[in-house]
Amino acid sequence: MLIPLSYNKADRPCFREYQQDQTSQKKYLDFLRAWLKDKDYIAMAYMTGILPVKKYGSHSALNMFMEYSMTDPGNLAEYFGFTEREVSVLCEKYEMSFDDVKTWYDGYKFIVHRQSGDEYFSMYSPKSVVEAMLRHKFGTYWNQTETYEALKTYIQMDMDGLQNAIVRMLAGESIKVNVGTFSNDMITFATKDDVLTLLVHLGYLNYDGTKEMVSIPNKEVAQEYVNVISTMNWHGVADSVESSRKLLEALWEGDADAVAAGIEKAHDEISILQ
Repeated sequence: MLIPLSYNKADRPCFREYQQDQTSQKKYLDFLRAWLKDKDYIAMAYMTGILPVKKYGSHSALNMFMEYSMTDPGNLAEYFGFTEREVSVLCEKYEMSFDDVKTWYDGYKFIVHRQSGDEYFSMYSPKSVVEAMLRHKFGTYWNQTETYEALKTYIQMDMDGLQNAIVRMLAGESIKVNVGTFSNDMITFATKDDVLTLLVHLGYLNYDGTKEMVSIPNKEVAQEYVNVISTMNWHGVADSVESSRKLLEALWEGDADAVAAGIEKAHDEISILQ
């Protein structure tokens, strides 16, 4: 008997909308374990969801599953989104710049380990690529499926220097992270690594499993961070982003005085975003 289960929809009432209701979460996981684990009438159960199966206590209630996630996609990596080859074909068909698509929507890097050698994949969000092709315009399409309030909730925690890590990634850096402590839920955070790991699963960060580092994947996602920071009290960061925007506009317009003033300001101030 093959049972397809949409964990993404089933987990919403307990694990997303009622994040603090740990008693109900445990009951739900125990129900699935009693229903599925070691049952002769189950040949296979296929479940999908944003997060890996929730861990609680000293064990996982559903430890009989093979899990494929954003931090460990296994040999399914090439199916997590559009591959670079597929995007290239679409760009040719819809007469869109592949370089621009790469800047806007590339950045999720996966590795598949094969006997013949490691294979690397650059993955693109299907939602964003399809919208850009059909509209013939680049924009933040994937972000429209979520509210930036969700991202804001997590990055404003600022535990263990989380704010500094976000700023460094906005500047183009990668940050070392330990994904092993993550509890696979949206409320249990012991360190900044747990928050960063959640952001990987939500698509707001790319995870390099070889180097164990995270980074902001592309222009579309970076814009979401900028939107969030503009509504928070990270005034220094927001001011630096705005100054960078004005300096770029001055360069485009050939305004020598404004460019000189911007460069002088960059010399006088100490900011990682410079």
